Amino acid sequence: MRSTIWYKNALLVLTLFYLNGCSVISSVASYSVTEQDIEQGLLKQIDQLSDKTSVAGIPVILSVESLDVIVGPDNRSVVALQADAIASVSVFGLRYPAKVKLGLEGEPYYNQQEKALYVRSLTLTRSEIDAAGFKGNLTPLADRYMGLFNRYLATHPVYEVDNGKGGLAWLSTVPLKLDIVPGKIIFAPRFKE
Repeated sequence: MRSTIWYKNALLVLTLFYLNGCSVISSVASYSVTEQDIEQGLLKQIDQLSDKTSVAGIPVILSVESLDVIVGPDNRSVVALQADAIASVSVFGLRYPAKVKLGLEGEPYYNQQEKALYVRSLTLTRSEIDAAGFKGNLTPLADRYMGLFNRYLATHPVYEVDNGKGGLAWLSTVPLKLDIVPGKIIFAPRFKE
């Protein structure tokens, strides 16, 4: 009788260990970053996305007003950024603002040592300007914005993994693969094939 109770208790303990192990493995199996995660990270840094430059010798202050993030548009492995910005032209002591809409796309890249996600190799997909009755493309200004984004995103991650969350140490210790699906980036261990 006693041995039966002992076996039942041992079986119960082993079952609990197994279930606990399964829950740990499932948390390690993958980790995802959503569009909203990336957008929130960038919005915290949006004040730093400004630059003073000149176009045809005229001083221009470039600043980003809002930013939308789209992960995996049209099932492609890119992160798209839609930015609404202001280009303030300073002429004769007066400032003239122009609304700029930009579309940018880049490749997501995960730096395992930093536990940080970057977007690199940006390309321009859309460039519209609306300034005092003029609407259209203004390539020199769009090129300046591209330079601003490329310089900034080369050194500033769009998302950092929270080291405080339990069970995420594997993100810096095992080889990873990034799967990009509409709306999110999924990190998973890369097993030898």
